[in-house]
Amino acid sequence: MKLTVIIVNYNVRAYLEQCLRTVRAAMEGVDGEVYVVDNQSTDGSVQLVRQEFPEVKLIANSVNVGFSRANNQAILESTGEYVLLLNPDTVVGEDVFRKVLTYLDAHDRVGGLGVKMIDGTGRFLPESKRGLPTPEVAFYKIIGLTRLFPRSKVFGRYQLGHLPENETNPIEILSGACMFLRRRTLDEVGLLDESFFMYGEDIDLSYRITLGGFENHYFPEARIIHYKGESTKKSSVNYVFVFYNAMAIFARKYFTGRGGNLFSFLINGAIYLSAAAAIVARFLRRALLPLLDLALLVGTGLVLAGDAWAPVRSLTWGGVMLASFGLMGGYDQPIHLRNAVKGGLLFFLVRTAWSVTPDAVGIHGTGMLVPPLLETGVVLAVAFLTRGLLHLLRVKGYGLRDRGKRRVLAVGSEEQARKALALLWQTHYGLGRQTIVGPEDVSLDASNLRARARRERIDELVFCAADLSAARIIQWMERLKRSRAQIKIAQPGGTIIGPNSAESLGDLLVLERHGIHSAAARRMKRTTDLAVAVLLLISAPLTIWLVKDRAGLIRNAVGVLLGRYTWVGYAGNPVQRRLPVLAPAVLGNLAAWPATSTRVSADRMDLLYAKDYRPSFDVRCVVRSFRSLGDPARGRA
Repeated sequence: MKLTVIIVNYNVRAYLEQCLRTVRAAMEGVDGEVYVVDNQSTDGSVQLVRQEFPEVKLIANSVNVGFSRANNQAILESTGEYVLLLNPDTVVGEDVFRKVLTYLDAHDRVGGLGVKMIDGTGRFLPESKRGLPTPEVAFYKIIGLTRLFPRSKVFGRYQLGHLPENETNPIEILSGACMFLRRRTLDEVGLLDESFFMYGEDIDLSYRITLGGFENHYFPEARIIHYKGESTKKSSVNYVFVFYNAMAIFARKYFTGRGGNLFSFLINGAIYLSAAAAIVARFLRRALLPLLDLALLVGTGLVLAGDAWAPVRSLTWGGVMLASFGLMGGYDQPIHLRNAVKGGLLFFLVRTAWSVTPDAVGIHGTGMLVPPLLETGVVLAVAFLTRGLLHLLRVKGYGLRDRGKRRVLAVGSEEQARKALALLWQTHYGLGRQTIVGPEDVSLDASNLRARARRERIDELVFCAADLSAARIIQWMERLKRSRAQIKIAQPGGTIIGPNSAESLGDLLVLERHGIHSAAARRMKRTTDLAVAVLLLISAPLTIWLVKDRAGLIRNAVGVLLGRYTWVGYAGNPVQRRLPVLAPAVLGNLAAWPATSTRVSADRMDLLYAKDYRPSFDVRCVVRSFRSLGDPARGRA
């Protein structure tokens, strides 16, 4: 057998389906086999492989054994002359396998090979070719010189930025996202080191390949899409610790003595610095708009007032502005100016209540309303200015265009494009301009498509995989990387894959204003929880006798106040439906209708509860199941 493809999967069902479809097409004419090793997914991935891809050899692990061990399981069972380790969040062109196998057959000393990878926006991924992370190279990366001088032979060696991205070259380190390996090489240097649970195993194996006298090559004639980081969010603190700990294992294994100690010191420092940076970056992303509002409002107050108490007043009313806007959804994403107007109205009411007394009105009349009106006008002007500025600068998450007015251009046949647009209409709460372009109307270099997307200010470009080859889609995505449109691929099975999204009719379709995942709904739910908890504690001397577990009622009420529990949650297993996460719940939503207790009803009610949350529903559940309010809260959904 010529080629074995191994895909390790963990809870990325939609991406796995897309990957397997492209692998199936690329395997045509190739003597090969495909393995999927599932690490205890809970999203239906195993059922998908069994039902839709019967030709795939499935290894379903009962526990998550990690990336290295899972790959080794399949390598030991497989028989291919070459082995490909492939991430599930990839798209493979139809010509990739044939090109790579031809190259490997002609270059006997190549033990490992990597291809050119682009991300979901069409941009080149520099980790397609990497250098060995020696203490010196790691130091340059950690202190930021690699980012400042990416094409330097000295400072940019971590990602070999001095090598052209479209030129075949020997490299030191391959990416585990798409790693072609010669079986004979694995027999000599060994399999993946299972002490690496996730990350670092590709660096370790690549290094052992070179130590064994073989070469690693970067081969850009073969190209794939890699939706980087779908299984693991790389901005998370957990990712920072896992990644740098993998580097520490590598350092202890290969760099001993003074250099190794320095490397370990650098890595330990990088762990805490990067973790702190991730926390700060996350905070700044969330706090960007409130901080801008506060800074501009305080600055305006100082300029207009100019007396000694101006800073105090500006900060005080700035705090009132932040609270008012926060309560009215003025900082929710996506941004809506109407929420800012609501926040301004609440600010005016608070400002008026603070300064306008009955005696003052009797003396000064309606003139007392002038200062609050003026200050409210300044507040709204500041709000409109900051939001308009972020919109014009195209800061992600701060666009002012209504989500229901997104402009979509679909490339494909009329039938497939209409299906894709119909799905997007549901998941986007409606659409704006919808354009269909046939594949025959797009030039090979996609220049006409790029020009049209810019001219019509297209928000999303959707390629229909049923009508287009994966290789052609990849080629066009590279050309469209500067179009500013989000690029997605519509699969024949009714799923649309984007850089950070997977939309299908089987997924949760939520209402923008009431879906329980939204900031507004979560704020309403938390307010309802607090109100019920406070009322129960105040009325406890009377109501506690109506509850089966009296001590449990007090425990649950305090837990809700502290944010540990919620009064009402899901009735079934929300993980299987990929519903938004809620805190452990005292009651299931079926408490509103005690008679409907079947499994089907639980799943249906969970979906409805998540799609269209209403505080009144929680109150109804509490009233109907009052005697059960002392029951232990169930585990996190």
